[in-house]
Amino acid sequence: MQKSAGKSTPTDDAPEPAPSGDSGGLPTACANPSAAFCTPPSDFVDRLCAKPHQGAALALLAHDTPFTRLYVRGRVDELIADEEVIVLRFHAPQKGGMIVGSNSGSYDLLRWDGTCSMAMEAEVVTRTAPPHATTAHVQWHHISAHVQDVLIASSDAVKKAHAKRGKECKGAMTGDVSAACEKADRALVAAIVDYVRSGGKLPPPDDVP
Repeated sequence: MQKSAGKSTPTDDAPEPAPSGDSGGLPTACANPSAAFCTPPSDFVDRLCAKPHQGAALALLAHDTPFTRLYVRGRVDELIADEEVIVLRFHAPQKGGMIVGSNSGSYDLLRWDGTCSMAMEAEVVTRTAPPHATTAHVQWHHISAHVQDVLIASSDAVKKAHAKRGKECKGAMTGDVSAACEKADRALVAAIVDYVRSGGKLPPPDDVP
């Protein structure tokens, strides 16, 4: 289970990233303020879920975005137990005809790694946050260089974890790696997630769909 590292400490020489409200084209408000869930516009969701968007996911999961968070009750398909996700769409229960599953409705969800999990049954998620929410594995090599630079400059925890990962993984991003590399990679992910969750600012991502 992934757990957040200690709080990130901004450094004095960190660059000034854009305010989180300047999302570079990403939605910053609920598509329908009167709906039960705050979600992005449906046409944006179609583009977002056409392929993984790691940078956009970090921006949408930022501390001050309004979108509804849910948490996975237990491991199901690609989702892991206690995983934090954002609601992208809610599909209401079917009325009449053949009923598949529990018929409580389903969700399209955004994960921390920038992928979407589609049509997940309502029973597998909850609004109640667990003591230690987990996340999908953030893909460092899918974060644009200028966002990586801000993460390293703005967070001592990310800076140290990135250096440790470089030492242990020797540039490897995928494939066969050592246990020490895997551990260092998980620590880097934890530091990034902690920085974003605690309100750390990032510039607009390059991969806006």
